[in-house]
Amino acid sequence: MHTNERHELKPYRLLLSLPILVVVFLSSCQKPSITFGNSFVSNNNTNIVAVDTSTLQFSTILLDSFVTEGSGSMILGRYNDPYFGTITSKTFFQLGTPGKQVVTNMAGFDSIEFVMRINKAFYADTTVVQRYYVSQLDNVINYPSATQRFFYNNSSLPYNPVPLGSTDVVISPLAVHTSQNALDSVRIRLPDTLGQRLLNMFVNNSDTITNLNTFLSYFRGLAVYSDTGASHIGTIFGFRDTVFMRLYYHEPGVITNYKHIDFPYNNKSFQFNNITADRSNSPLAVLSSLQSSRPNPLIPVEAPSSLTNNAVYVQGPTGIQTKIRFPYISNLLNVPDYIGVLKAQLILTPIAGTFNPELALPPQMILSATDQNNELGTVIYFNGQVQYGNLVTDYVYGENTLYSYDITAYIKQLLTLGSNNTDGLILNVPSPASETSFNRVVFGDNTNKNYKITLKIYYISLVH
Repeated sequence: MHTNERHELKPYRLLLSLPILVVVFLSSCQKPSITFGNSFVSNNNTNIVAVDTSTLQFSTILLDSFVTEGSGSMILGRYNDPYFGTITSKTFFQLGTPGKQVVTNMAGFDSIEFVMRINKAFYADTTVVQRYYVSQLDNVINYPSATQRFFYNNSSLPYNPVPLGSTDVVISPLAVHTSQNALDSVRIRLPDTLGQRLLNMFVNNSDTITNLNTFLSYFRGLAVYSDTGASHIGTIFGFRDTVFMRLYYHEPGVITNYKHIDFPYNNKSFQFNNITADRSNSPLAVLSSLQSSRPNPLIPVEAPSSLTNNAVYVQGPTGIQTKIRFPYISNLLNVPDYIGVLKAQLILTPIAGTFNPELALPPQMILSATDQNNELGTVIYFNGQVQYGNLVTDYVYGENTLYSYDITAYIKQLLTLGSNNTDGLILNVPSPASETSFNRVVFGDNTNKNYKITLKIYYISLVH
């Protein structure tokens, strides 16, 4: 027997809500008959007892990879997070041909630019000047193999280290404004030589312009990425996948006609975000060594909270999740006069000081059943609805910030497994935010008295 088992369940009387008050009131006035699962109690006084369990087990899970293609969001930037490391994201995609255009041999080239439109998603310090580069890919985008038909967060493609162009910009996403005074757009000027060649192709009605496959062989695709210099590290921004390349030219006449031709975004499945994290100087540094030394590469890495500063972590796009286990829950069955569980509530309090409006908390998180292989199973529902945590946020003091979940049905299920239970719950960000939103959270384990994860169980017992 575990030496601390007698301390695992702490019963105390607690009247918290109207339903419980009603039950207690009835038990004091009459002998109720209570149907609870398979238990039926009649002609006995009953009581509601609250148990605050203190011996949950916590760990942080690192996913090897997850799909980032076709998310509808192009994620760009780099920022330093004191808890999650240095996060970097670049994006890959291809442009299509505008098809046949009528351009006379009198047309004159003006300029060519690449245009991205923000989607108002951002994370970290938006006051930092962002420097973005755009480079042409070395090869046409194709899936790596016949068996790998997706692009993942760790997928990457070779591109020309000499960029086609770059720009410095400050983005005010909530104001739909950039320092380029282009409303919601970021514009990168491309080489005039590229623009002139493309204009000549239109004049000559070249197959390179009129045939998509021929065009893709010529203009293979683009990579967009941010500068890694210290003066440009500070923010992750999201952009819509409606990017395009615009060729400006003019036709002579009595009045000069200024025109443009757009090369549109092509093939949503071939756009993906490459997201990396350097955790070497963060509390999550141990994940790298665990990943390289694990006996089974098919099972996601798991680090006990004792190895990660007595805390656990969640961040969707970097593959970080929290696992919670309830190894001593079967002790409840040994409590004298125990009848059955009435309610089980999981309360998660983020550590104060680990979050702020810039490093914000995920507005929604879900719980999913899991096993020793750390694979996501059934999502935990309540009253037929997926639970997202009912986040209450206090950015001033942090003390009243929490997520809460009703896990009554799950706890009842664990009790049927007895002491052999090895299952648990994984806390993660739901899709599509898990691929596009960098909101993250840090919870303390049992060593943190103020900001930990707590399971509260209300059970029915006999009163003699």
